[in-house]
Amino acid sequence: MSRLSPAADNMPNYAQESQGARVLHRLSSDTFRTTRKEIMVDKLLSWFTTSTDHQTLIQDHSGALPRGSWCFAGAEGHAVVSLTQPVKITHVTLGHITRLQSLTGEIKSAPRQFSIYGLANEDKEGLHLGTFVYDQDGLSSQTFELPVAVKDVFGQVKLQIWTNWGDEDQTCLYNFKVH
Repeated sequence: MSRLSPAADNMPNYAQESQGARVLHRLSSDTFRTTRKEIMVDKLLSWFTTSTDHQTLIQDHSGALPRGSWCFAGAEGHAVVSLTQPVKITHVTLGHITRLQSLTGEIKSAPRQFSIYGLANEDKEGLHLGTFVYDQDGLSSQTFELPVAVKDVFGQVKLQIWTNWGDEDQTCLYNFKVH
């Protein structure tokens, strides 16, 4: 459960949209919506196109200020990411805004406890790679080293959020990286 400093910026990110990674929205939690109209529009559009909301999670967010987030309803949810290529995973990075960046000084919608699962393909049960805690008083982008080196190669990763820091309505994620 160790955390690294910005060394993650020097590691390849295999969950980056611009390099070909994709969030498999059909295997991920639904995007949080506040009105019945938004929910109905999402349902109708899902017949014709795929959601782009989930993709925000793996877009390049370089720069000091975050550009957007993907939120799902409640404190528990998940996202499955198809990586740019099958890799041996050693670290993951999870991001949310800091308390200083928040207009209210609180980040209750930030993830708290989460687990990572490696998937050989979408049809298989994932292999548990580790459970971690995102520090609400830490940096906006936090990198976690897997507790045990895994020799397996994975083409997909499941990010499972178990709890957040107190928001009953939604949990928001600003970025997710796989190293």
